[in-house]
Amino acid sequence: EAQWGGLTIIGNAAMDGQVTQYEVPIDPIYSSGLVGTGVADDNSGILRHVHILNTGIGVGSGDTEINGLSLVAVGNGTVIEDITVDFSGDDCIELWGGTVNLTNITISRCTDDHLDVDDGYSGTVKNFEINVTTIGSSLGYSGIEQSGDTYANYEDFTINVLTQDSGGGIYFKGSGIGGHFSNGTVNYETDASGAIYSDGVADLAN
Repeated sequence: EAQWGGLTIIGNAAMDGQVTQYEVPIDPIYSSGLVGTGVADDNSGILRHVHILNTGIGVGSGDTEINGLSLVAVGNGTVIEDITVDFSGDDCIELWGGTVNLTNITISRCTDDHLDVDDGYSGTVKNFEINVTTIGSSLGYSGIEQSGDTYANYEDFTINVLTQDSGGGIYFKGSGIGGHFSNGTVNYETDASGAIYSDGVADLAN
């Protein structure tokens, strides 16, 4: 882990002010208007048949690392499929807002959350596998950590939690959060937070 930063794609599919946080300081990008105009079908290109390995190097000050794959306000005109993220010193994949769809995803051995969803992401993640395991002395955290005020779709998935974790197989971080999950299995082989966990009042209607 932490042999290089990772891959970051920044699009234009979030509404103004929706994306409020990103680990790496990119204030000039925000102020230049490259995110924030809400182009849902914004196209950031094609990312297909890619392995992203040994990422998560620290940047800036404090506990700040680049994820394996960071998607910031990326639109659904973008193609992201057949992606493996393995051995990351932070999250495997993190999404800030956007509408991009991800297909055929395998993520494992991250020291933080494996799929971290923030700031109102509303796309679909389909046909994916998450393996939460221990990396040296570091514990993998949640399989999926969900926050924000929109509801992403998760279809055809397997989440294997094979070590003690801090957030659960599927973790709703705060009250009023939900997600649409279909045709999935969570194998939770530890006694920590649980296969599905919320630290607030989850939005059960969603």
